Amino acid sequence: IKYLNIYLYECERLSLSKIRSGRDVFSSVDNELRSVLLTVEGGGGLFADSPELDTLASAGLSVLGLAWDDNELSSSAWTKNDTGLTDEGKKLVNRCNELGIIIDVSHLSDRAFYDVYELSPMPFLATHSNFREICDSPRNLTRDMALKVAERGGVVGLNLYPGFLNLSGKADREDILREVDYALNLFGEKHLGFGFDIDGTDGKYPEFISTEYSIHDQIIDLLLSHYSTETVERIAGANVIEFLKNNLL
Repeated sequence: IKYLNIYLYECERLSLSKIRSGRDVFSSVDNELRSVLLTVEGGGGLFADSPELDTLASAGLSVLGLAWDDNELSSSAWTKNDTGLTDEGKKLVNRCNELGIIIDVSHLSDRAFYDVYELSPMPFLATHSNFREICDSPRNLTRDMALKVAERGGVVGLNLYPGFLNLSGKADREDILREVDYALNLFGEKHLGFGFDIDGTDGKYPEFISTEYSIHDQIIDLLLSHYSTETVERIAGANVIEFLKNNLL
Protein backbone atom coordinates (compact mmCIF):
# COMPACT_ATOMS: atom_id res chain seq x y z
CA ILE A 1 0.00 0.00 0.00
CA LYS A 2 2.99 2.29 0.60
CA TYR A 3 3.90 1.89 -3.07
CA LEU A 4 0.31 2.50 -4.10
CA ASN A 5 0.42 5.84 -2.29
CA ILE A 6 3.64 6.70 -4.14
CA TYR A 7 1.98 5.76 -7.42
CA LEU A 8 -1.04 7.95 -6.71
CA TYR A 9 1.18 10.84 -5.61
CA GLU A 10 3.28 10.63 -8.78
CA CYS A 11 0.18 10.48 -10.98
CA GLU A 12 -0.97 13.73 -9.40
CA ARG A 13 2.45 15.37 -9.52
CA LEU A 14 3.05 14.49 -13.16
CA SER A 15 -0.58 15.06 -14.28
CA LEU A 16 -0.91 11.50 -15.53
CA SER A 17 -4.30 10.18 -16.55
CA LYS A 18 -5.01 6.88 -14.76
CA ILE A 19 -6.40 4.11 -16.96
CA ARG A 20 -8.99 1.99 -15.17
CA SER A 21 -11.26 0.81 -18.00
CA GLY A 22 -11.51 0.25 -21.72
CA ARG A 23 -13.28 3.59 -21.95
CA ASP A 24 -10.24 5.25 -20.37
CA VAL A 25 -8.03 3.67 -23.04
CA PHE A 26 -10.22 5.14 -25.79
CA SER A 27 -10.10 8.55 -24.12
CA SER A 28 -6.34 8.47 -23.60
CA VAL A 29 -5.65 7.53 -27.22
CA ASP A 30 -8.23 9.86 -28.76
CA ASN A 31 -7.10 12.84 -26.64
CA GLU A 32 -3.39 11.97 -26.68
CA LEU A 33 -3.23 12.01 -22.89
CA ARG A 34 -0.16 11.07 -20.88
CA SER A 35 -1.54 7.99 -19.17
CA VAL A 36 -0.51 5.23 -16.81
CA LEU A 37 -1.78 1.72 -16.12
CA LEU A 38 -1.46 0.20 -12.63
CA THR A 39 0.04 -3.30 -12.67
CA VAL A 40 1.70 -5.58 -10.12
CA GLU A 41 4.54 -8.01 -10.85
CA GLY A 42 4.81 -10.70 -8.20
CA GLY A 43 1.60 -11.05 -6.21
CA GLY A 44 3.13 -12.54 -3.07
CA GLY A 45 1.14 -11.40 -0.04
CA LEU A 46 -2.03 -10.79 -2.04
CA PHE A 47 -4.88 -13.21 -1.44
CA ALA A 48 -8.41 -13.49 -2.77
CA ASP A 49 -9.87 -12.24 0.51
CA SER A 50 -7.16 -9.72 1.42
CA PRO A 51 -8.21 -6.08 1.91
CA GLU A 52 -5.06 -5.03 0.01
CA LEU A 53 -6.43 -6.64 -3.15
CA ASP A 54 -9.68 -4.71 -2.87
CA THR A 55 -7.74 -1.50 -2.22
CA LEU A 56 -5.58 -2.05 -5.30
CA ALA A 57 -8.61 -2.95 -7.41
CA SER A 58 -10.36 0.24 -6.30
CA ALA A 59 -7.25 2.20 -7.29
CA GLY A 60 -7.40 0.69 -10.78
CA LEU A 61 -5.18 -2.40 -10.66
CA SER A 62 -5.48 -3.82 -14.17
CA VAL A 63 -2.79 -6.49 -14.63
CA LEU A 64 -1.40 -8.89 -12.00
CA GLY A 65 1.56 -11.24 -12.29
CA LEU A 66 1.10 -13.92 -9.65
CA ALA A 67 4.77 -14.72 -9.09
CA TRP A 68 8.23 -13.35 -9.77
CA ASP A 69 9.89 -16.11 -7.77
CA ASP A 70 8.23 -19.06 -6.01
CA ASN A 71 5.71 -17.75 -3.48
CA GLU A 72 2.55 -18.73 -1.63
CA LEU A 73 0.52 -18.39 -4.82
CA SER A 74 2.52 -20.16 -7.49
CA SER A 75 5.68 -21.81 -8.69
CA SER A 76 7.85 -19.61 -10.89
CA ALA A 77 9.73 -20.24 -14.12
CA TRP A 78 12.95 -20.93 -12.20
CA THR A 79 11.41 -23.39 -9.74
CA LYS A 80 13.07 -26.69 -8.89
CA ASN A 81 9.71 -28.19 -7.94
CA ASP A 82 6.91 -27.24 -10.31
CA THR A 83 3.71 -27.62 -8.32
CA GLY A 84 1.85 -24.97 -10.33
CA LEU A 85 -0.68 -22.73 -8.63
CA THR A 86 -1.40 -23.29 -4.97
CA ASP A 87 -4.98 -23.37 -3.70
CA GLU A 88 -4.53 -19.71 -2.72
CA GLY A 89 -3.27 -18.93 -6.20
CA LYS A 90 -6.30 -20.55 -7.78
CA LYS A 91 -8.63 -18.60 -5.50
CA LEU A 92 -6.84 -15.39 -6.46
CA VAL A 93 -7.22 -16.10 -10.18
CA ASN A 94 -10.96 -16.59 -9.69
CA ARG A 95 -11.18 -13.38 -7.68
CA CYS A 96 -9.25 -11.47 -10.35
CA ASN A 97 -11.73 -12.69 -12.93
CA GLU A 98 -14.55 -11.27 -10.80
CA LEU A 99 -12.75 -7.94 -10.39
CA GLY A 100 -11.73 -7.67 -14.04
CA ILE A 101 -8.00 -7.87 -13.27
CA ILE A 102 -6.02 -9.39 -16.15
CA ILE A 103 -3.55 -12.18 -15.32
CA ASP A 104 0.05 -11.90 -16.53
CA VAL A 105 1.68 -15.32 -17.01
CA SER A 106 5.25 -14.09 -17.47
CA HIS A 107 7.46 -15.56 -14.72
CA LEU A 108 5.05 -18.45 -14.07
CA SER A 109 6.19 -22.07 -14.19
CA ASP A 110 4.91 -24.29 -16.98
CA ARG A 111 2.38 -26.03 -14.75
CA ALA A 112 1.19 -22.72 -13.31
CA PHE A 113 0.69 -21.40 -16.85
CA TYR A 114 -1.60 -24.30 -17.67
CA ASP A 115 -3.40 -23.92 -14.34
CA VAL A 116 -4.25 -20.33 -15.31
CA TYR A 117 -5.29 -21.41 -18.79
CA GLU A 118 -7.58 -24.15 -17.51
CA LEU A 119 -8.96 -22.17 -14.59
CA SER A 120 -9.73 -18.85 -16.25
CA PRO A 121 -11.83 -18.33 -19.37
CA MET A 122 -10.56 -14.75 -19.67
CA PRO A 123 -7.85 -13.52 -22.07
CA PHE A 124 -4.47 -13.12 -20.41
CA LEU A 125 -1.07 -11.59 -21.15
CA ALA A 126 2.53 -12.72 -21.24
CA THR A 127 3.83 -9.18 -20.84
CA HIS A 128 7.56 -9.89 -21.18
CA SER A 129 8.27 -13.40 -22.45
CA ASN A 130 9.99 -14.66 -25.58
CA PHE A 131 9.83 -18.06 -27.30
CA ARG A 132 11.52 -21.21 -26.05
CA GLU A 133 11.98 -22.74 -29.50
CA ILE A 134 14.24 -19.80 -30.35
CA CYS A 135 15.95 -19.46 -26.95
CA ASP A 136 15.56 -22.40 -24.58
CA SER A 137 15.12 -20.47 -21.33
CA PRO A 138 12.41 -21.51 -18.85
CA ARG A 139 11.36 -17.84 -18.78
CA ASN A 140 10.25 -18.14 -22.38
CA LEU A 141 7.03 -19.65 -23.71
CA THR A 142 6.84 -23.02 -25.39
CA ARG A 143 5.17 -23.17 -28.78
CA ASP A 144 1.98 -24.52 -27.23
CA MET A 145 1.93 -21.83 -24.53
CA ALA A 146 2.36 -19.06 -27.09
CA LEU A 147 -0.46 -20.49 -29.17
CA LYS A 148 -2.70 -20.66 -26.12
CA VAL A 149 -2.05 -16.98 -25.29
CA ALA A 150 -3.04 -16.06 -28.84
CA GLU A 151 -5.99 -18.49 -28.92
CA ARG A 152 -7.37 -16.85 -25.80
CA GLY A 153 -7.00 -13.41 -27.38
CA GLY A 154 -3.91 -12.31 -25.47
CA VAL A 155 -0.63 -10.63 -26.37
CA VAL A 156 2.98 -11.74 -25.91
CA GLY A 157 5.42 -8.91 -25.10
CA LEU A 158 8.87 -9.16 -26.72
CA ASN A 159 11.56 -9.09 -24.02
CA LEU A 160 14.96 -7.46 -24.73
CA TYR A 161 16.94 -9.19 -21.97
CA PRO A 162 19.86 -10.80 -23.87
CA GLY A 163 19.64 -14.08 -21.92
CA PHE A 164 16.05 -14.56 -23.13
CA LEU A 165 17.09 -13.89 -26.74
CA ASN A 166 20.26 -15.97 -26.88
CA LEU A 167 21.57 -18.49 -24.33
CA SER A 168 25.07 -17.12 -24.78
CA GLY A 169 23.92 -14.00 -22.94
CA LYS A 170 24.84 -11.87 -25.94
CA ALA A 171 22.23 -10.82 -28.45
CA ASP A 172 21.99 -8.65 -31.54
CA ARG A 173 19.53 -7.56 -34.23
CA GLU A 174 19.26 -11.04 -35.69
CA ASP A 175 18.12 -12.51 -32.37
CA ILE A 176 15.27 -10.00 -32.11
CA LEU A 177 14.24 -10.58 -35.70
CA ARG A 178 14.22 -14.35 -35.16
CA GLU A 179 11.79 -13.89 -32.27
CA VAL A 180 9.53 -11.62 -34.32
CA ASP A 181 9.63 -13.90 -37.38
CA TYR A 182 8.76 -16.87 -35.19
CA ALA A 183 5.79 -15.08 -33.63
CA LEU A 184 4.42 -13.82 -36.93
CA ASN A 185 4.66 -17.27 -38.47
CA LEU A 186 3.17 -18.94 -35.40
CA PHE A 187 0.13 -16.78 -34.65
CA GLY A 188 0.15 -13.74 -36.94
CA GLU A 189 0.63 -10.04 -36.29
CA LYS A 190 -2.24 -9.43 -33.85
CA HIS A 191 -0.76 -11.06 -30.74
CA LEU A 192 2.76 -9.65 -30.44
CA GLY A 193 3.72 -6.47 -28.62
CA PHE A 194 6.56 -4.68 -26.87
CA GLY A 195 7.42 -5.95 -23.38
CA PHE A 196 11.03 -4.86 -23.22
CA ASP A 197 11.45 -5.15 -19.43
CA ILE A 198 13.76 -2.14 -19.54
CA ASP A 199 13.80 -1.81 -15.75
CA GLY A 200 14.57 -5.52 -15.33
CA THR A 201 17.53 -6.12 -17.66
CA ASP A 202 20.22 -4.86 -15.24
CA GLY A 203 21.31 -2.46 -17.96
CA LYS A 204 21.98 -5.32 -20.40
CA TYR A 205 20.60 -5.03 -23.94
CA PRO A 206 21.28 -6.49 -27.37
CA GLU A 207 24.67 -5.21 -28.50
CA PHE A 208 23.43 -2.76 -31.17
CA ILE A 209 21.21 -0.84 -28.73
CA SER A 210 22.43 2.50 -27.42
CA THR A 211 21.06 4.03 -24.23
CA GLU A 212 21.77 7.48 -25.63
CA TYR A 213 18.28 7.71 -27.11
CA SER A 214 14.93 5.93 -27.13
CA ILE A 215 15.26 2.14 -27.02
CA HIS A 216 11.71 1.86 -28.34
CA ASP A 217 12.58 3.99 -31.37
CA GLN A 218 15.64 1.86 -32.10
CA ILE A 219 13.54 -1.31 -32.12
CA ILE A 220 10.88 0.35 -34.27
CA ASP A 221 13.56 1.39 -36.78
CA LEU A 222 14.88 -2.18 -36.85
CA LEU A 223 11.41 -3.63 -37.45
CA LEU A 224 10.54 -1.07 -40.13
CA SER A 225 13.55 -2.26 -42.11
CA HIS A 226 12.04 -5.76 -42.29
CA TYR A 227 8.24 -5.52 -41.95
CA SER A 228 5.40 -3.38 -43.21
CA THR A 229 4.44 -0.17 -41.43
CA GLU A 230 1.07 -1.68 -40.51
CA THR A 231 2.69 -4.73 -38.92
CA VAL A 232 5.17 -2.60 -36.96
CA GLU A 233 2.40 -0.27 -35.74
CA ARG A 234 0.56 -3.30 -34.41
CA ILE A 235 3.59 -4.73 -32.63
CA ALA A 236 4.71 -1.35 -31.29
CA GLY A 237 1.47 -0.55 -29.52
CA ALA A 238 -1.77 -1.11 -31.41
CA ASN A 239 -2.15 -4.75 -30.31
CA VAL A 240 -1.80 -3.91 -26.61
CA ILE A 241 -4.12 -0.90 -26.93
CA GLU A 242 -6.73 -3.04 -28.66
CA PHE A 243 -6.38 -5.74 -26.00
CA LEU A 244 -6.89 -3.23 -23.18
CA LYS A 245 -9.86 -1.60 -24.92
CA ASN A 246 -11.52 -5.00 -25.24
CA ASN A 247 -10.66 -6.50 -21.87
CA LEU A 248 -10.57 -3.80 -19.21
CA LEU A 249 -13.99 -3.50 -17.58
